[in-house]
Amino acid sequence: MYYEEFDNKESENNEFVDAEYENVNDGNDSSNGEKKPPKKNNGPIIALIVAIIVIGLGVCALGGCVLIKSMQNSNDPLKSQKETVAEQDIGSTNTSNSASNYTVTDVSGVVEEAMPSVVAITSTTFVESSSNDIYDFYFGNGYGNGGKQKQEQQAAGSGFIVDQNNNELLIVTNNHVVEGADKLAIQFYGQKNKETVSGSIKGTNDKLDVAIVSVNMKDIPAKIKSGIRKATLGDSNQLKVGNGAIAIGNALGFGQSVTSGVISAIDREVDLDGTKRKLIQTDAPINGGNSGGALLNQKGEVIGINVAKYSSTGSSGSVEGMGFAIPISSVKSEIGKLEKQKTRTKNSQESKGYLGISGRTVDEQSSEIYSIPKGVLVKEVFDGEAADKAGIEENDVITELDGKTIESMDELSSTLDYYKAGETVKVKVASRDNGYKSKTVKVTLGKQTKNTGGGSQDNNNYNSGNNYDDGYGSSDDGEDFFSFPW
Repeated sequence: MYYEEFDNKESENNEFVDAEYENVNDGNDSSNGEKKPPKKNNGPIIALIVAIIVIGLGVCALGGCVLIKSMQNSNDPLKSQKETVAEQDIGSTNTSNSASNYTVTDVSGVVEEAMPSVVAITSTTFVESSSNDIYDFYFGNGYGNGGKQKQEQQAAGSGFIVDQNNNELLIVTNNHVVEGADKLAIQFYGQKNKETVSGSIKGTNDKLDVAIVSVNMKDIPAKIKSGIRKATLGDSNQLKVGNGAIAIGNALGFGQSVTSGVISAIDREVDLDGTKRKLIQTDAPINGGNSGGALLNQKGEVIGINVAKYSSTGSSGSVEGMGFAIPISSVKSEIGKLEKQKTRTKNSQESKGYLGISGRTVDEQSSEIYSIPKGVLVKEVFDGEAADKAGIEENDVITELDGKTIESMDELSSTLDYYKAGETVKVKVASRDNGYKSKTVKVTLGKQTKNTGGGSQDNNNYNSGNNYDDGYGSSDDGEDFFSFPW
């Protein structure tokens, strides 16, 4: 400030200096040769200069001679500014207190303990497709089978080891991960181990969307067997919103990966595939391939089975941090039951068992409209076939087969894939004649015949021609919907 006031010749202060100079001359004309101008009194000026020097020395002692440096460069303000910036010490970041003020989430210890219990599951399904190639029809594979060819489809999922018996390792996963699979490949240790072991379906519950997959202990290499562990099941009833959550699974089929977050909501009601379920909501990302994997608490205990995520295709934009898991406490008893069921493998069309019916799916909406139980409405019973011999009649509704809930014709057909012709199974049916009260009949399954080869695969929805969504929500109108991440 001192520098600016002193050097600004157009300022009011400059005018004040000029006026002072006139007062010193006392109005005398200096052009008069006979009179010499009075001798100037330099005392005040000298005192001022001395004061400035003293002040400058004081500032220099305290601030590195900033003032004097500025005065020396008074004719070049830009140069002064550049030199001042260049000499400024910008300092360094202070890390001494950072560690005590902030915490970075580290779940490596929990993951290290839990990872040996989580597996990747690859399901393979053979799907028949029709060939439209006229050359292939007459000269290729299509000629012998009516133009149909089998194609292999694979899907990635997850699971976790829950128990073992004398000769089997038992793995929990989602029913929708393994349903209808022709082959199951189980991979341990994520990407650290590329070897896979064949698995088989031991028990499923479509309504709860849980399943047990078994692996023969003798098929597991010794080096893998020595490292795998059973998961520790926690108590999901004790969860609180805000608790930590860790999801491990075979995301997008790349191998085991880890995401973390918190419990966002408890007992969140979600409509999945036409069935309303109360699930755990978490902001730990649940991606494709995570289905059947473990949702862990901060102790490393399994508190849920990852099952779904919330997606959007419409105006609401992308949806982040809305994943869902089946509370482990709600399915513990069912897991125990499924562990005791007989391990089954999928049979070929020639050896699988048949009921000998044609039927229609009764979905939830149709059930409410027509007051009919959900399941398979029997449209026709073929004479002399298994269902006819067991007393199943037209308009009966099949709701359960061998303890498994049946809610569609596709589900009935895929369930029968694991039963051979000649096996006897318990089938629960509801008869219209007795007000749709349930009864259980024993059916000895038959072989595929001319009748069963066609009609039993009929899969029309019992909805009077109305088009209902498929349980995921309508994606055609661009609305939000829940989906299985597999």
